[in-house]
Amino acid sequence: MEDFLKSLTANPSLMDIIIQHFFRKTPTYFALGYFYVYLDYFYPKGGTGALGNLLKEKILARGGDLKLNTNIVEIIPSEFKVIDSQGQAYPYDHLIWAADLKTMYRCLNMVGLDVNTTAKIETESQRIESSRGAESTFILYLAVNRPPSYFRQNGGEHLFYTPSRQGLGETNQAERLRLIENFDRLSKEEILDWLKKYLQLNTYEISVPVLRDQTLAPQGQTGLMISCLFDYQILKHVEKAGWYDEFKKTFENQVIRILSESIYKNIAEDILFQFSSTPLTIQKIVGSSEGAITGWSFETPPPVINTLKDIPKSVLTPIPNVYQAGQWAYSPAGVPIAMLTGWYATQSIIKQSNKRQA
Repeated sequence: MEDFLKSLTANPSLMDIIIQHFFRKTPTYFALGYFYVYLDYFYPKGGTGALGNLLKEKILARGGDLKLNTNIVEIIPSEFKVIDSQGQAYPYDHLIWAADLKTMYRCLNMVGLDVNTTAKIETESQRIESSRGAESTFILYLAVNRPPSYFRQNGGEHLFYTPSRQGLGETNQAERLRLIENFDRLSKEEILDWLKKYLQLNTYEISVPVLRDQTLAPQGQTGLMISCLFDYQILKHVEKAGWYDEFKKTFENQVIRILSESIYKNIAEDILFQFSSTPLTIQKIVGSSEGAITGWSFETPPPVINTLKDIPKSVLTPIPNVYQAGQWAYSPAGVPIAMLTGWYATQSIIKQSNKRQA
C-alpha cells in the first residue's frame, strides 16, 4: 500500500492516515479489499464468542471430543501421537495443526523418521523459525456509563478514528526502530514520551458491540473495544525491564485521555471499569509467535504459500500425515483464510483416506 499510495499523492500525512491502521507493507489488494468489505460484516447474536459455542456443539454432536486447557508439548510422527504437558498421549491417524507453526516444529520429535523426511522437515523448520509475525495489537476494553445512543451519534458501531492529521510518519519508522535497538540505553521517561507521541498520532479501530446486539450491555450502559497496532518487541523489552504493568497502565490512560479530549468528550468521567490486552497477552494465552493476530509479517517474504491459486497446497507439510491450517498456513491471513485452510486440510485427508481404501 505504501508504494501504491505514493503513485497517487505526495502528501505523507495523508498516506499515513489512510494506511497506518494496516500492517506494514500490506499488499494493496488486501488493504483495498478490506476497505470494501468491512462495512458489510455480519456479527452473530451474543457476540463473536457464539461462534466457538456453535462449533463446540457441532463437534460434540458428531461424536468429537474437546480437551480444554491442554498444552501439546511433543509430536511424534513416526508413532502417530501427540503428548500434552501432563504426559498424556493422544494417538491420531491424521493431525491438523491449526496453531502457531513455530511451536509445531519446536514440538517435533523426529525419532524413527527416515533420513530424507528428516532433512525436509529440518529445512522447513529453519524457514519457519527465521520468519516473524506481523505487528500485533493493543486492545483497550471500556465499560461506560453512557447509553448506546450517544455512541450511535458519535461514530457508530465500527469506525476508524485518527485524532491528528499529522500521521505517524517517522514515529512508527526510524524512531520506533531506534527505540527497539537502544532500549537499554534510554530512560523510562524517553520511552514513555515516544509512546505518548505514538498514541497521539495513531489511528484507532473502535467497536461498539451493543449497537449491533442490544443484549450485550446493561440498560443505559455501553462497552467499547478500542485497538491500535503495536510492536511486540517493545513490550518484550518493557517486560524484561520490569515495568510492564506501569507501561500498560500508561498506555490505557493515554488512550482514554485522547478520546476524552476529542470524539468522546470527557468519557473518562463515566468509565465503570477498564482493562486491556497487549501483544504479550496474545502470545501467552494462545501461543501466537510475536503475539501476531494475522500470521506472518509482510515486510519480508513469508515462509508459506501466498498465492490464491496455490492455497490448496498451503495445508501440506513435510511431516507424514500432518497438515497445517489457520492464520500461519497462508499469507495474508484472517478468519476467512483460517476457515478455508481448515477445509482444504480435511479434503486432503479425505482424499488420502479414499486412496487407501481403493
